[in-house]
Amino acid sequence: MRRMIATLTGATAAALIAPALVAAAAPANAQPARASAPTAQASAQTAQADPVSALKSRFKLHRGVRLAENAKIIGEGKKQRAIFNRRGGVLEFGTSGVVASDVTDEFTLPGADKELKGLFGPSRTITVKGTTYTSGGFYADSMPEGKKWLRVKGGTVALGNPAQQILNPLEPATLKAALTHTATRRPGGTWDGARTVVHSGTITLGELYKVSPTVRALLGGKPSAASATLPVSWKLYLGPDQLVRRAVSSWTQSLRGLTSLDMTYLNDSRYSGWGTKSAIKAPPASQVADFDDLVLGEEQTEDPFVRVFKD
Repeated sequence: MRRMIATLTGATAAALIAPALVAAAAPANAQPARASAPTAQASAQTAQADPVSALKSRFKLHRGVRLAENAKIIGEGKKQRAIFNRRGGVLEFGTSGVVASDVTDEFTLPGADKELKGLFGPSRTITVKGTTYTSGGFYADSMPEGKKWLRVKGGTVALGNPAQQILNPLEPATLKAALTHTATRRPGGTWDGARTVVHSGTITLGELYKVSPTVRALLGGKPSAASATLPVSWKLYLGPDQLVRRAVSSWTQSLRGLTSLDMTYLNDSRYSGWGTKSAIKAPPASQVADFDDLVLGEEQTEDPFVRVFKD
């Protein structure tokens, strides 16, 4: 299979959801100003009481956290179907947040033709110093001989999952915004060896867009007025150290008008091994190819996620 889907090139991790959600206005890039640094003693005390401070206290070079993520996309075409995605690996911190990652992706599809299953093949993606390297998956059949990794700067050409964790609890501003919408708290069971308290609530897509780099990258533009009001339900499981051990989110989008589909996105992400040592590096240069090196064939613009539900 040597086939390119145009809507998935560049930074189009949400080829499915962006067209229906995004307004014409350019995305906002303003970030909240940082507060002045507290003393070391005050910071340690605050970290125990404040999840945002606890998160920031873990932003240290060559330290990270392990991710295990399960996602489901439920769509109704001719009949209800679901796409499952499993994603896992290590997220590495710098002094201001996640700066590198090494994760694998694997999709499980309902009955689909051989070509579609090829598009959704397993992949591994390394992101370091603003550059993404992807092996396997969408472009595996188009790689030049002897090359294993496809390099893209400032974006990704991997088959993005629109059911990825839309509420990213590793972003301080996003974590803070979500917790201000806490509606309930209750015991959340034990995760990563820690007894947790689960905070739950809802936040709109528009509110997330304002504070979250993940959502701005996912959508590629400002949500339309109607889309901005879409509710995102969430649950955050916090340990006694106030660090997130589990994050669950779900939301539903109607694609009627573009297609005959309503889509529901469910995500369950587990975070473990806070403070794990990490030194993620780029793959060997001899195994790397750039997009212009690919051997590409027929172009097709229909989104593969939609095709699964229409078949």
